[in-house]
Amino acid sequence: MPENKFVISAKAKADLKAIAKYTIKKFGEGQSLKYAQGLKTIITDLGDNPELGKRYVAVKDKMLLRYRYKAHVIFYFVENEKIFIVRVLGGRMDFPKHLK
Repeated sequence: MPENKFVISAKAKADLKAIAKYTIKKFGEGQSLKYAQGLKTIITDLGDNPELGKRYVAVKDKMLLRYRYKAHVIFYFVENEKIFIVRVLGGRMDFPKHLK
């Protein structure tokens, strides 16, 4: 089985859990599962092709990248041939506030 080319931070895991709960509440379990699968596919694709993201800002000598998936934005940086998912935020959120 191939090794994952991504690591998901604790905050990003909490973001994904909150997204799933919200989607179940608003759109139902089926849509939540479909959206979660889409996010998983995109994260895997970013692990294979980190250059898909757009530069966002340098943080602690690392370039933070972003990739929009539907209503959310995935923030990550590349390190040791893997991507590190920092946060998965709603597209209307105050990014600087939540990326501190």
